[in-house]
Amino acid sequence: MLLTGTLYSRVSKIASCVAIIGAIAVGGSAFAQKPEQILGRAPVQPDVDVDYPAAGEEEKCVIKQYKEQGYTGVALYAPDGTTILRVWAAPTPKPGQKAQVDQIRFFKHGVEVYRDVLGKESRWLNNGGMRRGILGEDKKTIASWSVISPQETAQEVVSALKTNDFARYQRVALSAQDLTTLGVGQGPVAKELQNQVKSVTENAFAQLAQTLAIPEDAKWGALNAGLPAAIPAGENFSQDLEAYYNVAIIVMDGNDASKSQELYVGDMIKVGNAWKVVGLPAGEPFGQATGSVAANSILLPTEGSAAASAVSGDVGEMGSVLTEAYNKLESASPAEYPALCDSTVDLLLQLAASTPQERDNLLSQAIDVIFSGVQSGLYPDGAAKLDALGEKLADAGDEVKARLRQRQITAAFYAVAQSNPQPKPSELTKAQEKYTEDLAAFVEEYPTTAAAAEAAMSLALDQEYLLENEEAMKYYQHAAQNASGTLVGRKAAGALARLKSEGGAFNMPKLQYSDGTPCEFKPGDKPTVVFFWGSWDSEGVAGLNALASQVNVIGVNVDTTPDPANADAYFAQITKGLPWKNVCDPAGLDGEAAVAFGVQTAPWIILVDKDGKVVRSNIANVEELVGVLKEMK
Repeated sequence: MLLTGTLYSRVSKIASCVAIIGAIAVGGSAFAQKPEQILGRAPVQPDVDVDYPAAGEEEKCVIKQYKEQGYTGVALYAPDGTTILRVWAAPTPKPGQKAQVDQIRFFKHGVEVYRDVLGKESRWLNNGGMRRGILGEDKKTIASWSVISPQETAQEVVSALKTNDFARYQRVALSAQDLTTLGVGQGPVAKELQNQVKSVTENAFAQLAQTLAIPEDAKWGALNAGLPAAIPAGENFSQDLEAYYNVAIIVMDGNDASKSQELYVGDMIKVGNAWKVVGLPAGEPFGQATGSVAANSILLPTEGSAAASAVSGDVGEMGSVLTEAYNKLESASPAEYPALCDSTVDLLLQLAASTPQERDNLLSQAIDVIFSGVQSGLYPDGAAKLDALGEKLADAGDEVKARLRQRQITAAFYAVAQSNPQPKPSELTKAQEKYTEDLAAFVEEYPTTAAAAEAAMSLALDQEYLLENEEAMKYYQHAAQNASGTLVGRKAAGALARLKSEGGAFNMPKLQYSDGTPCEFKPGDKPTVVFFWGSWDSEGVAGLNALASQVNVIGVNVDTTPDPANADAYFAQITKGLPWKNVCDPAGLDGEAAVAFGVQTAPWIILVDKDGKVVRSNIANVEELVGVLKEMK
């Protein structure tokens, strides 16, 4: 009787005490080994499904020597004659010599499914798969995949997420080195791929794993993909590319296929003989699927998607006219701005009518042109223009309609806030209340759109200012769930983790100070302040400077550098003379630290007590910090 499946939880106890096989003699003494000694050799890699004899049958197994294709080895057979394990020596030694074992082969149902080529690689074979993993310096851990199929890549994605194993995920995620190998060029799709590669950070992955909450016994069920595509070389790639579009993974709860849901990985690309996923996947918390998340392709974008925006530059001769219009609008004087705004919007609407494949993207641009004018205060008729534009979008996609509705709600508030003469406080309060009510209703009306995720983030921030953390978390949860894998979704997940940490231990993500040293947190003799600040807040910086003797400070500057090429010099200038070290990221509030903590604005303060517990995670300014510190004494 053979046992299968999780059998090596038992064998591993033996294997932990047994060194990798060294030299064995090709003589009688080599075959005097007991079956349990040979069975002590477990696969180097985890999660390998191989056979093992039932309890009490080990000693009934038979060991035989054999030679095959230049190899001399020993094989272990179950009492019924089924092959269980072979230990190979290579090459076949001369008489009287010893042979060094270099391969151990494992079987299931009499068929070899896995092979350890000691110190070099791990191989899956026959119905066990086709993977080949190159071992790292420790000669046990897989450093990279030289061969892996799309289905096996999907298996690795699920295993990495359910165990929060970032290194495992990195091995199947498209990397910067892969982009070089593929000959990625400077086209819009290529640039979007580069952005996706940069989005795969340890903090973002950990937040995603926490949000998805895939149970321990969950496993890969199937790969949901259409036909593979052959993408010809062009401006985006210097060589032909093999890929799958809009890929989803079926994840099962244990072996119960009825309890399953999809995890969306978007595109998969073949690099050499290994299939890689692009960026981070998207999905909903396991067991809570609403069907509101779907796969999204960069290589084959749908209309209205971010990827579609990336390829919208080619609109013929009128494209250059549009570029010129944007340049004029950017440098326009206040007097010129309204007319130039009108002409730019008219041009976008003409382009939308003549290029159906780009229609939703161009309409979105028209909405944003008007709204930018409203925000700047240079387009007093902007709110009315947005309302008029709505009449032309009856057959537009939900993303466009949602974008317009969100902008209309905000523009209506600006119409009051920016009015001249200035509104009375009561009028402004009433306008603010209506804005909040309308925005909350909008999130309910268009729950799965990108605009709704942005609105939810805004509503959550308002609730944080009111210290209504439970309400804030509801909106953050909405954005994290419906915009999973995007910047907004990752930031929402970071905000959720930050709020949930109050009263518990503080966890500092892996960050670096601007001098290259690790940004580490250690409880001490004083409270610790994580201070998100911008150079525009000189008063807040001065106020915290005055408190520096009472607290330990971890600074996080959120300036977006005007010249990324000279970011180091810029940060050195604005942090000069400060008594605390700073994490500095040219991406500002879209940088790794701000995303990890879900911080949307600055100043923003997290206060941790001397014991390492989070006291408050949403202190809005230094004055408020002073009050909280007094309450702690």
